Amino acid sequence: MQKEQASISKVKSFIFESITEVSQKDWDFVNNNQNIYLSFDYLLALEESMKPEMSFVYSVSYNEDKTPALIAAFQIVKFTTNKKKCPKVLLNKKPHNVSINLLICGNVFSNGENGFLSNSFLPLNETIAELTIITKKIKKQLADNKISIVLFKEFSPNSSYNEEDFKNQNYNDFMVDVNMVLKLHSQWKSLEDYLFSMTTKYRTRIKRVYKKSKDLVIKSFSTEEIEKYQHEITTLLENVSKKAEYSYGVINVKAFILFKEKLKQDFTLKALFLDQKIVGFSTSFYNNGQLDANYVGIDYEYNTDSAVYQRLLCDFVEQSIERGVKELHFGRTSELVKSSLGAKPVNMKLYAKHKSAISNFLLKPIFNYITPSNFELRKPFKADFKY
Repeated sequence: MQKEQASISKVKSFIFESITEVSQKDWDFVNNNQNIYLSFDYLLALEESMKPEMSFVYSVSYNEDKTPALIAAFQIVKFTTNKKKCPKVLLNKKPHNVSINLLICGNVFSNGENGFLSNSFLPLNETIAELTIITKKIKKQLADNKISIVLFKEFSPNSSYNEEDFKNQNYNDFMVDVNMVLKLHSQWKSLEDYLFSMTTKYRTRIKRVYKKSKDLVIKSFSTEEIEKYQHEITTLLENVSKKAEYSYGVINVKAFILFKEKLKQDFTLKALFLDQKIVGFSTSFYNNGQLDANYVGIDYEYNTDSAVYQRLLCDFVEQSIERGVKELHFGRTSELVKSSLGAKPVNMKLYAKHKSAISNFLLKPIFNYITPSNFELRKPFKADFKY
């Protein structure tokens, strides 16, 4: 089902409730291989695997001559947090059990600006205004979902879109945990090159990780192997997700199967074995010249003695060097250990708007409880090391 809506600047936007209803040709025209999380195959796999747990909405906007100018992917999810303080006037919930229905333009399972793309047919300063019109239409069309908040996630300081674009549409901005990013040196052709650039202190720490994890066997899984071990992968994933302070939802392992099937070498799932038993796994995406560390799963019984988590992080570095990427995006959490590997924090900003004007004015205090973690930034590279 598609529905036309009023728009600005002679742009016409259409809303779809499944990616299968969208013209792949038009969608690909705008994405143009820029973002794997907005690729047709990725969205198809995500929707197919997560449809029972969450709702999906897409929009395509056309200019006067029917040239595709803007694409956007939305998810409707229930945001939950175990934070103990939150303004009751907004939520009408007990403070220790916060749950809010969100319409998110972005990707709840990846970090970064993965919600929409526009091209030169739509001026940048009109894009957010057009998306705001689209979100209003979606809320009316899907009234039964009781959407409380529209959320755009997540924008780095070098984004093409600035605060004014959103504030002009009455969005509140707030910060989340930083994205830890490692920029790779062009001279790093091997793990040894990477280690050589470090000070003795941090090089020794990493070598200690490899020593503790020497009995672990790491294997890159095929589609069939992911399917074979999906029960174990689910358990390891749940071990980590239970520790999360807040959540937009937990991904279904079926998505990993479909990602591998549709995205091939652009999606990797690696498993760590100890004596024939899976004790950890990681997933990553190759995204337009960068590697995105995505999910990890851990058996915490073996984590300390065998350095499972740290070994997975080191493997992300190895993957990045092997693929010759410019940046490794480690994502949020565990900032200190990622900093020890050379990653630096990049502030990520989100923009939110409540359906009620009064509540929207009071919205920011909710998200003030989701604040970036404090940590001491490590400096593992030699003083004379230059990017």
